[in-house]
Amino acid sequence: MKRILMQAGNDPFDVPTLESTLVRNSIRGNVGNLMYTNAAYRHMSVPGARIQVDTTHFAELKTADADRVNEECDVFVLPMANAFKAKFVPHLHILADLIGRLKVPVVVFGVGAQARLDYDTAFLKPVDEAVKRFVGAVLDRSASIGVRGEFTERYLRELGFRDVDVIGCPSIYLRGPGYRLDQPGGRTLPDGARIALSTALRLANADHASAVNAAILRRYPDLTYFAQEGRDLQTLYWGDTSAAAGQSAPMPDLGSHPLIGTADVCVPLEPHSWTDALAAYDFAVGTRIHGNVAALVAGTPAFVLAHDSRTLELARYHHIPHRVLTETDADVDLADLYAEADHTAFDAHYEDGLRRLLDFMTRNGLENAYDHGDGGQEYDRRVRAARFPRPFRRSDAESAEDLRFRITMLREQNKAIARQAARAEKKATAQAAQIKKLEAALAAQRESSEKRLRALEAQARNRLPNQARRLVKRLAPK
Repeated sequence: MKRILMQAGNDPFDVPTLESTLVRNSIRGNVGNLMYTNAAYRHMSVPGARIQVDTTHFAELKTADADRVNEECDVFVLPMANAFKAKFVPHLHILADLIGRLKVPVVVFGVGAQARLDYDTAFLKPVDEAVKRFVGAVLDRSASIGVRGEFTERYLRELGFRDVDVIGCPSIYLRGPGYRLDQPGGRTLPDGARIALSTALRLANADHASAVNAAILRRYPDLTYFAQEGRDLQTLYWGDTSAAAGQSAPMPDLGSHPLIGTADVCVPLEPHSWTDALAAYDFAVGTRIHGNVAALVAGTPAFVLAHDSRTLELARYHHIPHRVLTETDADVDLADLYAEADHTAFDAHYEDGLRRLLDFMTRNGLENAYDHGDGGQEYDRRVRAARFPRPFRRSDAESAEDLRFRITMLREQNKAIARQAARAEKKATAQAAQIKKLEAALAAQRESSEKRLRALEAQARNRLPNQARRLVKRLAPK
């Protein structure tokens, strides 16, 4: 039996609760991260394979974990997103150290670089060394590395790597072979259409994105904002005082933002209920790539407003209808985007893209559920047997039981903060004592140096007259 250890935020069949998601951060900062780990799990689900999910966060991995990984699996699988960015450099070094000690093969699914829309690889120079270490370590233990699109491929080739396969995002192919949207362009948005909006919180063109979101909300006030990040869940669950304080921000980081304060807003806790919910919508649009991918997997037409290299290269590779955000009119009407959203090319290229992904798996020693298994039927059966929670809305947390949980969670957080403060104070006290010792040693050293200097000066003064007399005597005429 082949033992596969996959690094992910959550096992696809573990049913999260609101409370566990808040405490464990099982969505790993963004529920979109679970879309592709779930898909990778389904693609690898074959008879004779045992897939185990390691939920250890990248930041918590240690070199010593290599012994555990070597013992627990025959192959280590890393489904990764936009990891080639400045924020992820420490994690890349951690992973490079860990992988460098592994004796088992390593397979990386769909990793990507994050840069600007102009695809300028010079933007990534600060991460070059970390990427070289990581990719080098991976390729020492695999036949190739799977990347998201043509930009990431070009970047790695410029760094000198040749065994690079463009496979897109595994989540696009979650439904397996034969999947089609059958959504041609030129159609009219239905009256009373249900609209699903997604938006990134951090992007270079935030003011323009804010104007686009505002125009969409103004024309379609009944839309649903599908937020994806852990910080969105915190804002929705706890609320804030931004409205009372008169605070605002271009993106929905604060409760005062219209998408949080006035629109219907929800946060999926895991991907299955997310796609189930999106199946009831007529159109999905926004700057979130996986907000749109989740819609496509659900059978709902989608339109990406690409705001950086990662969103653009995936939209291009998978032929998802899209526009570059900066080239989109701030007062854009979704009716125009809906008419423009032709998914014919998406359908036409779907099978070829899936085959490329499966060939990548074969090249790296992994069997797939479609050539070697049941086509994902057992995976789907287990999903249907589970009762996943629907996306969280503020009204879902208004019971007395929820209030008790909030109070308990706040108490525990306060205790944790108090412990951290006590440790910091103890450390500061120790550092202050050490500084005092160093200052005393420095003062003693300075006093000793000054004393020695005075002695040397006195010695020089005493010797100078005798030397002068001897010199005069030597120079006197005979």
